[in-house]
Amino acid sequence: MAKKPVLEMKIMDILWDAGTGLTPGEVRDRMGVEHQVAYTTVMTVMVRLLKKGRLARTRRGRAYSYEPAENRAEYVARRMEELLHAAGDRSTALARFLENLSASERHDVRRALDEQ
Repeated sequence: MAKKPVLEMKIMDILWDAGTGLTPGEVRDRMGVEHQVAYTTVMTVMVRLLKKGRLARTRRGRAYSYEPAENRAEYVARRMEELLHAAGDRSTALARFLENLSASERHDVRRALDEQ
């Protein structure tokens, strides 16, 4: 279970870096040695990302080509929201998160909040 978010992120990184749609087989071929998984695992994760709205797909011959439906910043923001929801105590989780930011990152957070 702990490897699922890592594999999702690896697949998303490959698709963002590609700049074009890829089939599950092409994604698997681009994975490094540390992420060698079965084709069916890659396909399953990509279909789950599609159902979550994180990927779009188009037919390419007999296969489907997948591409990101959101950019990296949008993806990370949505993941952060999911993690905050899972924490239960959002205020404490946010406080702990802010404690680990540098002064310039906290400044960026303040600026973003002021723009809201």
